[in-house]
Amino acid sequence: MSEQHYSVVTPVGQKPRDDVTLAARPETLDGKRVAEVWDYMFYGDSAFPLLRDELRQRYPDVEIVEYSHFGNIHGPDENEVVAALPDELRRRHIDAVVLGIGN
Repeated sequence: MSEQHYSVVTPVGQKPRDDVTLAARPETLDGKRVAEVWDYMFYGDSAFPLLRDELRQRYPDVEIVEYSHFGNIHGPDENEVVAALPDELRRRHIDAVVLGIGN
């Protein structure tokens, strides 16, 4: 029996940019405002309520702003919704985002 060799390829793609600094993550979500942002695809309407329940169990003082307040980030108005999102998150004093993208 001959010895077989396999190539291993990582599923993680190349970073498109190295000059982007990510924001620091909060140590806890207690006392924080968390926004749900969704592309209105693939059962987010089922998944987000489960996530809300879990977050509230883990962090009793978390405040969740539901996806319906931000609009559909994928659809006929996506360019306007996405362009307005940074200001909307700041206006609502959002500390963290749960982003739901299904495709």
